[in-house]
Amino acid sequence: MGVVFKARDTQLERAVAIKVLPPGKVADPDRKRRFVQEAKAASALNHPHIITIYDVGADGDTDFIVMEYLAGTTLDHLVPAQGLPLKRALAFAVAIADALAKAHDAGIIHRDLKPSNVMITDAGVVKVLDFGVAKLLEPVEASGETRTVAAATEEGTTIGTPGYMSPEQAEGRRLDGRSDIFSFGAVLYEMVTGRKAFAGESRLSILAKILNEEPAPPSRFAAAIPLELEKTILRCLRKDPARRYQTMADLKVALDDLVIESSGAAQSAVPVRASWSPRRWALVAGVAIVGAGAIYFAVRGWRTSATSEPLRAVPLTSLSGVVRSPSLSPDGNHVVFTWTGARQDNPDIYVQQIGAGSALRLTTDPGNDYGPSWSPDGRTIAFLHRAPAGEKSEVRLIAPLGGPERKIGDIQTRAASYRPLTLSWCPDSDCLLVTDSPGSDQGDAVFAIAVETGEKRQLTHPKALVADADPVISPDGRSLVFRRDATPFSGEFHRLSLKDHAVPDGEPVRLTSTLGAGRPAWTIDSREILFADRGALWRLDALKGGAPTRLPFVGQDGLTPVVSRAPAGRQRMVYVHSFADGNLWRVDTSAAGVPASSSPVAAIVSTRFDHLPSLSPDGLRVAFMSTRSGEHEVWIAAPDGSNAIQLTSLGVNPGFPRWSHDGRLITFHADPQARPDVLLVSADGGKPRVLTANTRNGAFPAFSRDGRWIYFSSADAGAVGIWKIPVTGGDAIPVVQNKAAVIAESYDGRDLYFSEAAERSSSLWRYPLAGGSAVKVLDGVVLGQFDVVEQGIYYIDRVSGETGGYFVDRSGGETRLQYFDFSTRKSSTVAHNLGTVGLGLSASRDGRTIFFSRVDSAVDELMLVENFR
Repeated sequence: MGVVFKARDTQLERAVAIKVLPPGKVADPDRKRRFVQEAKAASALNHPHIITIYDVGADGDTDFIVMEYLAGTTLDHLVPAQGLPLKRALAFAVAIADALAKAHDAGIIHRDLKPSNVMITDAGVVKVLDFGVAKLLEPVEASGETRTVAAATEEGTTIGTPGYMSPEQAEGRRLDGRSDIFSFGAVLYEMVTGRKAFAGESRLSILAKILNEEPAPPSRFAAAIPLELEKTILRCLRKDPARRYQTMADLKVALDDLVIESSGAAQSAVPVRASWSPRRWALVAGVAIVGAGAIYFAVRGWRTSATSEPLRAVPLTSLSGVVRSPSLSPDGNHVVFTWTGARQDNPDIYVQQIGAGSALRLTTDPGNDYGPSWSPDGRTIAFLHRAPAGEKSEVRLIAPLGGPERKIGDIQTRAASYRPLTLSWCPDSDCLLVTDSPGSDQGDAVFAIAVETGEKRQLTHPKALVADADPVISPDGRSLVFRRDATPFSGEFHRLSLKDHAVPDGEPVRLTSTLGAGRPAWTIDSREILFADRGALWRLDALKGGAPTRLPFVGQDGLTPVVSRAPAGRQRMVYVHSFADGNLWRVDTSAAGVPASSSPVAAIVSTRFDHLPSLSPDGLRVAFMSTRSGEHEVWIAAPDGSNAIQLTSLGVNPGFPRWSHDGRLITFHADPQARPDVLLVSADGGKPRVLTANTRNGAFPAFSRDGRWIYFSSADAGAVGIWKIPVTGGDAIPVVQNKAAVIAESYDGRDLYFSEAAERSSSLWRYPLAGGSAVKVLDGVVLGQFDVVEQGIYYIDRVSGETGGYFVDRSGGETRLQYFDFSTRKSSTVAHNLGTVGLGLSASRDGRTIFFSRVDSAVDELMLVENFR
């Protein structure tokens, strides 16, 4: 029927399969007609067990079909000589029958069902392939005439494969869905026995057996086959179509019953005698006690029987670019998520049917659409939208199949947002939970927004400079869990009891110590939450709190898990598998601001995530952050990456290391006391010392040029700004009341430069230390990355595009290394095409060596866990 090529879709950046007619067969009009017919038939089907057709077309005389590329093995290569295990064979059979029932409902018969046209993907999904000889059912003619063929051996007259044809197909008669049922029976026979139902040395001998001989009972070759399964197979293989199953849907029901029976779920009734002896009564009483215990433990811990098979995660998407924020439909059959699209520009909202088809794009706005959440009633998807240059986010609604968007409100948080905001639904789908600012002197709080009116109602009341984020209500509506952040980098989960209609009942209760965790998700029993932290997925008893436990077998490098609302044991879990290999790169130039004569080169490389470089004053060492030990810690290495040593072992997400100007000390921030603090450690190692113990918090530290002070960003006494503290310890002193994310003093000690706290491109400001007001110097500094040298400032910007997140910029557009000259007050480009940049930029004092971080490879995909428990 054609030749199949593996190809690359350059628009959507995905692998596809392209089927084309062999060049020598193009002139055959019947073969060409059947080829086009395949495309029309298969493209009309949308089912998780049927291969998806993307496109059909022609290039000159070459006709082609573009379909999804499947990595896996066809069934004919999976069936061993003794047949498949019963459980596996039935699982495959149910999936195939379900696919064919869907096709028959659409008026399509396959006509060439055989093991080589059934693929089992590497993810374990069954796919029926090649509707190449399928044809649309024709109306029954009044005359009742049947089509016959002159010679059954002539190519093209009997369409199908010997050994799997129905008798009516072998004779060239008109076909209906019952012909596929016969072929299905032959496939199932082979799956359970390892033998063909009809075998012969030639095409004619096989066709003769199909027309005239009954197959041997499957139990002759597979003694353990259940009697009912054997009856089902032989009923499919009856010569007379009227004596087979009449519809594939009925056959699937019969197979479903066999699955239940083979699992032991259906038990036969045992007749009971009328009179029992005392001994037998005692025996029954004992059995009753044991049975009651079994029921108790089954109800109390249903996982016991289900944990015999480990959880297994399989890829759900394979899209290039950034995939985030999954949310499952109530039935668990669809997932909504954000994706930066084929062009890798701004995130939009997409919906994907699990197991079938391509993602459907719902939004097309050039702004940032993020944080989608599927309503419990399944009718609406809520999401957040922010314009490219906007500060507020809009709460919007859209139907699951797309259409007009409806805005129901605005939100704007006051704290610097280092994590994307999220929203979630109330159980009755009548309100949404969001994080918003209640006012200038209060922390960002959780609000409920009425879907119909847009009215906001405040649910939590955090202190100033504290943010309550990622709110999620339990399925029973009785508990709200959220994360309370006193630091931009970590927080603590709290639970708030609720009355009806999401009315708070008491004060929030803290569930955990400080975690770097992201958005939680409730399990269906409203008892546990799942969340991502430290590169894994965890579960926690949300009613009691305590220590979380890690999910076994799944969740490595996982983010934002979500769980469907199906009954226990049949739930689906979806999460984002996100892994990036970040390395430190180097640009060398002949003098500060002079265009580099060569491209950037990789300097400090590992298989983990290295970022936030800081070059020592003598240029002989680089301090940086790395996950080489499994946790984010401070490391030191030579500029070529050699002699790397781990400087800290805190396990509390330290960040932004900076050298003292004599090269003896390193300052960084971390949260060992459940809040951000500035720490100091010897460059030779040792125990870090907390400097800001008497201050509310501190982050983004940097030494003064004279080595006496450390500047840092803080929010002490309700005022957000830059402070300084003596290196020897003591009280902090306010410097300037501006938000800041990266701070550096000029070499002459006259000015302080800082980037404003922002999750996307930032402005760079200068503050005269002798007094005055801060003045904006530059706009468009990517991720707030800059460093001050003697005669100017290095920074990173981009030609076009918008940043996609705080820690990594993967939003498209060329990233460049720029130099702002103090004397000319102008910028020039030093290096082009820096790639996908991460956090951190550090230059030598003379401006001839510049380090930056780059993401050299990244994986962002949705993972699916079936039968989550």
